[in-house]
Amino acid sequence: MRPRELWRTTPFRLTLFNGAVFALALMALLGLIYQQTAGYVSGQIDGIVTSEARNLAAGGAERLPERVTQAVASDTRHIEYYGLFSADGIWICGNVRTLPPNLPLDGAPREIRVPNLQPGSRALAERLPWGEILVVGHDALVLSGLRDIIVNALALSGGLILVLGLAAAAALSLRPLRRIDNLREASRAALQGELGVRLPVSRRRDEIDMLAGVANAMMDETERLLWEVKSVGENVAHDLRTPLNRLRALLWRVHQETKLAGPERAMIDQALAETDELLTRFRALQRIGEIERRDRQAFFAPVRLQSVLEHVIELHAPAAEDRGVELAADIAPDAPEVRADSTLLFEAVSNLVDNALKFTPEGGRVTVRLTTCADGPRIEVADNGPGVPAAERDVVLQRFYRAARARTEPGSGLGLSIVTAIARMHHFTLALEDARPGLRVALSCWPRGIDA
Repeated sequence: MRPRELWRTTPFRLTLFNGAVFALALMALLGLIYQQTAGYVSGQIDGIVTSEARNLAAGGAERLPERVTQAVASDTRHIEYYGLFSADGIWICGNVRTLPPNLPLDGAPREIRVPNLQPGSRALAERLPWGEILVVGHDALVLSGLRDIIVNALALSGGLILVLGLAAAAALSLRPLRRIDNLREASRAALQGELGVRLPVSRRRDEIDMLAGVANAMMDETERLLWEVKSVGENVAHDLRTPLNRLRALLWRVHQETKLAGPERAMIDQALAETDELLTRFRALQRIGEIERRDRQAFFAPVRLQSVLEHVIELHAPAAEDRGVELAADIAPDAPEVRADSTLLFEAVSNLVDNALKFTPEGGRVTVRLTTCADGPRIEVADNGPGVPAAERDVVLQRFYRAARARTEPGSGLGLSIVTAIARMHHFTLALEDARPGLRVALSCWPRGIDA
């Protein structure tokens, strides 16, 4: 799994968030422990400093220097500091040779900041009754050691929390990501038009399963409505073909057996033409329904597109000559084969060429081109006719829609709909582009991608 995908998952984020909250709580706890312990140790140091000062001063002034010197000598850990100064601040004895700055002579213990002492060290200075100044201090080695222990514990625990948090977040996210991948695969199939596919649902009945269940219910209803709409259109087309064929046969019989002339015969001819157009539309609707049912996907096989296009050009060459339109070919011989239904591809390209010839004026040119792109082969049918406005290039693919320029031409408005159904069946991409002048219809013959 990619880190970006892991970061997007809710379990990963929640685990990291909980780990961060736990780390902050641990830091706060250790900080509180240090604060309370530091206050307690400082109080103990204050008691030691005050007691030492009182003991030294209690023996009087005569042997005070001797007692200070002895106290310094007995400090084997080198954490006690003593200094005896004259009334005017001249050093007399002790291991403190200068009066600490900013230390009032009131006999109250205070924190002292001296380069050689640890942070948190305490000391007091007081003027004795006979005028001399006594300084007593205590180094905070215990406090600094405790601080180091807590800092090391924070660093070690923070690293462990980070590593374990990331590992736990990744482990908790892998299973949902796998389920999301399964949902993606099913969604891709649904987006490509496979109506029977449904999103997988596990036995856990968690929030992912709830969403999948709602999506499946929506897909069930969509499939039901879609098949109802399709069946209505196909049933109407099927049911009306028989009476329309009878009507056409009757009109043809009247046309052949009666001796009508003038306006009456013209009306019979017009009725025959209108009936033929209705039958053409119904046949096209049934053809679209047959293609969209995807009954023919099982017969897909490797298809050589060069052969398909050559047959299309051979079929339409006489019609192009009659219209005075040049039908040109630009077919790449190295285009790879595609897995498809050759009959349907022939029908799709044939419809595109027929449309191009229909709307290309006399003296124009229609080009059938086969190129090779990075993703696969691409079929193009381009003409130099009036083209299709950019605003109508999407809607002309809809059923029965006819562009303004095409309404004077015969047709059912279903030719491009059949091409669209064939492209969708193969998962190909159909695009209408500006040929400047004219229209270029491109059929990209590789499965279109679905964004994740």
